[in-house]
Amino acid sequence: MRLLCITLLVCFASGLYGDVMYEMVSTSEGMMGMKGETNMRIFVKGDRSLTEMTAEDPMAGSMTDIKIIRLDKGVIWSIDHDKKEYTETNITAAQQAPEEAEEDIPMPNLNVVVTGEKKKILNKDCEQVIVTMDVKDEEGAMTFKQTMWVAKDIAGYEEIRDFQKQMSDLDYSASSAMMGANKKHYEDFQKKISEIEGFPLEIDMEMIMGAEGMSFSFLTHSEVTKIETKPINSKVFEIPAGYSLKE
Repeated sequence: MRLLCITLLVCFASGLYGDVMYEMVSTSEGMMGMKGETNMRIFVKGDRSLTEMTAEDPMAGSMTDIKIIRLDKGVIWSIDHDKKEYTETNITAAQQAPEEAEEDIPMPNLNVVVTGEKKKILNKDCEQVIVTMDVKDEEGAMTFKQTMWVAKDIAGYEEIRDFQKQMSDLDYSASSAMMGANKKHYEDFQKKISEIEGFPLEIDMEMIMGAEGMSFSFLTHSEVTKIETKPINSKVFEIPAGYSLKE
């Protein structure tokens, strides 16, 4: 599980901040050639965001996930429109927990390379960045390669980096715990990831994980199909009236 959590941290290292809406489609291929597709629409305003995700999976069928992140309140709300319910996760709780002894766990071998290759996506000038990582622990091993095409001339880019820092500061304890890393390891990891400048408009990821003789691969291709800056009503980031908290 730690291997997967590390991967997710890398994949979602870039965020957005400011009044922005963008849409993304991802296709994936995993074990036995099974394929899936995920469509996402993200609204971001200041220190809050709304993510609407619909996934088509050959095993699980169609799934919908709606989440509101409120950094001002330190919570994540998961909304269930069918049942008119929501759940609440406190993303600041980890900061208040007693500190535990740091584990002497080696950091993964992570490399970030700006290749110099360029192309246009959505009429934006993009540069190719390749992230590679090798991880080994008691669960097995993982090799990871992510090729991104990033653009720096996205409206609100400075705010994007500010938002990343706020997320890192707010949820530091939880994030470092997911990586199984101590404070220094986590800071080193974040420093390496921060070398990636720009917002990814296209991502290809290849991951191979598992023990010898029992490994499996996972491939994804993600691309932003639409991005625009526009005023977003603050009510978008509130729990709908009449919805009850699911205990």
